[in-house]
Amino acid sequence: MRTGVVTYKLAAHAADLAKGHPVAQVRDNALSKARYEFRWKDQFNLSLDPERALEYFKAGHHEEGEYCTMCGPNFCAMRLSRDLSNCSL
Repeated sequence: MRTGVVTYKLAAHAADLAKGHPVAQVRDNALSKARYEFRWKDQFNLSLDPERALEYFKAGHHEEGEYCTMCGPNFCAMRLSRDLSNCSL
């Protein structure tokens, strides 16, 4: 049942984006900003399935830090992008 509810929420959100509903885009932008700034709790709260997001986070044996478990600390695109944008050339 839970999977069905999350699937419905995902489909409804995709439809709202396709229709150009500004609130849907605001939510996506807020989630992207939270990811970029490594605000983990905000990411979970803004996700369509906060419980599952937290489960994945915990399963990755993640230590608090500025990287995600997918890329790790050496290859985190968000962290590298931020480091480069703060770098003076």
